[in-house]
Amino acid sequence: MTPTVKLRFFPWGECAAPGLFLMRGGGWRTIRQPVLVGLLEHPRAGCWLLDTGLHPHLQEVDWSIRLFARFARMRIPEGLPPTPRLDGVFLSHFHLDHGAGLKALRPELLLTSREGYESSRLGSTSHIGWNQALWPEGQLERTRWLENLPRRSQGPVTGFDLFEDGSVLAVPLPGHCHGQYGLLCQTEAGRVFFVADAVGHSYVLTRGLEQRLPSWIAADRRAEKRTQNWLRNLIHWCWMVPSHCPHSYLALP
Repeated sequence: MTPTVKLRFFPWGECAAPGLFLMRGGGWRTIRQPVLVGLLEHPRAGCWLLDTGLHPHLQEVDWSIRLFARFARMRIPEGLPPTPRLDGVFLSHFHLDHGAGLKALRPELLLTSREGYESSRLGSTSHIGWNQALWPEGQLERTRWLENLPRRSQGPVTGFDLFEDGSVLAVPLPGHCHGQYGLLCQTEAGRVFFVADAVGHSYVLTRGLEQRLPSWIAADRRAEKRTQNWLRNLIHWCWMVPSHCPHSYLALP
């Protein structure tokens, strides 16, 4: 029997933009979007943080990051998310609003994508939403690559088995960022799919609204569209939580 995990999400930072910038039909009203982090408790593997949210370290990196934070109207909290003792951190993808706290956390074990890491090291120090200064010194020795984990399927979803018991699968979600992964989690209340930035708002899936600003910065827009169409087919099979949706995490089963 597949074990279940406990899972909750809470904001650790915020960004904001007019709804019309985020998606077609979004209106001119400002939509405040949380920067969500997750806390996952596994009966054997312990307590895991899903992404780190924002962190004041962003203000110390370089001028381009500070400019981006101002453009996105980011509200950056003080310090790290309040958590119990952590056994590990899962990083969904290499964008600063998901991994800004890595350097302060210096996790004993980090699970993330080799493809995403290698992409983040290409070119200049600042690279498509990431800066190499956010990566902790010596972290590679404490990192396991998702791509090296065993594969497993749950219904229509195939991914990498985080804890090798089927309770949590790391699922590739191409398009938004190279090496982006979500987590399909088996909870007592049912299946919960943390889909990271595959969509910027749940309305893109549930109401079929066309995404705008998040797609303008996507690594591969065609792949992003394919991923979103695939996720729409799962709406009635699992509960999905995008990283910046202000609604879906509040109604978590």
